[in-house]
Amino acid sequence: MRLKILLFAAYILISAIVTLNPSISAADVYVYDNNNQNLGILLGMEGDNMDLFIPSIGGVLKFSYDYSGWCGDEINVVFNSDDCSGTPYERDPNPIILDLSVISLSGFYKVDYNGRQTFTPRSYYDESCNCRLDPGDPNAEYYPFVQVQGPFNTPIALPLNFKIRTKSVVVPLYNNN
Repeated sequence: MRLKILLFAAYILISAIVTLNPSISAADVYVYDNNNQNLGILLGMEGDNMDLFIPSIGGVLKFSYDYSGWCGDEINVVFNSDDCSGTPYERDPNPIILDLSVISLSGFYKVDYNGRQTFTPRSYYDESCNCRLDPGDPNAEYYPFVQVQGPFNTPIALPLNFKIRTKSVVVPLYNNN
């Protein structure tokens, strides 16, 4: 009888701790490709797209399940040329990492916060990855993307795998005998 009361008290204590301290029940969802390459930590999903945090680069990778890359309004990559060549820029810098191999650039890119420039962009890629002329915002500030070492090898081997890593908690229990 005493053991049942002690176990019940322990259950109540653990339930209260988990309820009052959400970090105890926190977990990270790691995403791997079919070759067991760690792609990153899942931050969110919408449709066929994921945001993955890449600790080694310190940024968020915009990733699509079919690994078709990103173009157009989702990212707002612009160029200071008429043919989408040269350095890619972004107006509102985010700590994102882009795989720009779907367009004329190859590899992974990250915003350079120290390279801010003022100009009127002349071209961009639309949502179909076609280069378009764009007068852009005149004399606005833009931040260049710089190439970084990729966090994993491409092409990605599908299907993707998800592994949950939880943080464990040890709650000491003792016997009053």
